Amino acid sequence: MPDRFLLPSRLPRRPWLWAAAVLTVLVLATRLPGWISGPVVEAYRVEARPLLASVVATGRVETPSRVTIGSEITGTVVERPVREGDRLAAGDVVARLADEDERARLDEARAALAQLLERERPVDAATLVQARGAAEQARRDAARTAELAGKGLVARERAEQAEQARRVAEAALAAAEAQARASGPGGSTERLLRDRVATAEAALAQTVIRTRVAGTVLRRLAEPGDVVQAGRGIVELARDGELLVVAQVDERNLDRLAEGQAALVSADAFPGQRLPGRVAFIAPAVDPRTGTVEVRVEVPGPPATLRQDMTASVDIEVGRRELALVLPIDAVDATDASGPPRALVVRDGRVVRVPVTLGLRGIDRVEVLDGLAEGEAVLPVAGAPAVGRRVRIAPVE
Repeated sequence: MPDRFLLPSRLPRRPWLWAAAVLTVLVLATRLPGWISGPVVEAYRVEARPLLASVVATGRVETPSRVTIGSEITGTVVERPVREGDRLAAGDVVARLADEDERARLDEARAALAQLLERERPVDAATLVQARGAAEQARRDAARTAELAGKGLVARERAEQAEQARRVAEAALAAAEAQARASGPGGSTERLLRDRVATAEAALAQTVIRTRVAGTVLRRLAEPGDVVQAGRGIVELARDGELLVVAQVDERNLDRLAEGQAALVSADAFPGQRLPGRVAFIAPAVDPRTGTVEVRVEVPGPPATLRQDMTASVDIEVGRRELALVLPIDAVDATDASGPPRALVVRDGRVVRVPVTLGLRGIDRVEVLDGLAEGEAVLPVAGAPAVGRRVRIAPVE
């Protein structure tokens, strides 16, 4: 037979040649698309979606005012029924001072007033009645004696004595009337004694220390047995009302802040509790040591869980878009201060560096005003392939 018919009989002697050929074909089949089209890379898609821009900062809870409740008089504390954390309403008792002297003075003043009403006033009224009768009798005697003296029936000296007696009786009547007016209802003596009672009552009331405002006790400044001077504090009170969260915000965000902006506050101790607030104050100066500006956020109607000096996070809403082209922040390269921000975009299968104009900046996304279109693939800046290289896209969340 011809030699060509002997070839199949020699093939099994070299199987490795066929295995190598098959392996080569498989390698080329798997590697050739990558060599031609480039490696597979993860990319973001430019999306049209709502965007909320906020500034995040950490601060401390503070009350608008702290009130020190103290004594108006010098005295010894005998009772202090409140302690730290107690919530007090206006008028609640904070402390009591020793009041023996004040009670004694009040009892004395009340006794003097009772003596006036029960004894002196009736006596003065009776004396007035007697003085009026005596004065009327003296007038009649003086008139009759003068008439008789004019007719020569009595001596002129007798008439002069009668006239003198009339004058004395009328003077006594005037004195009795004055005394009755003073001790009578609404008279000066009654007013004086009632004023003494009121003064003594006020002095006694000062031994009971009450708060005039509602709030929460922060500190005790005096204990039972302490002698407190007038004006010395007994407790420190955090006044009820809108709480403030005082935060230090990076000065780079100052141009985006304004009073009245909405905010959300969450205490670190209760991270799931987000409370609405608003920016009430922005400091007029920047702290040169930290490069921050003080911002105060009011929290109306705060719950009891939000306490003085707690650490709290503040999210201040500085802008909102109902629909905007957005991109993750890590897909924007803003390291070149001399030029605009840039993004690495995949166009026609190659990596292209594109300058972009940015708008609102959220927590993890930023608004793209110009340079990109919805749906375009943009690479994360970190670890991105070189500009101009061919790539294939694998989307990432």
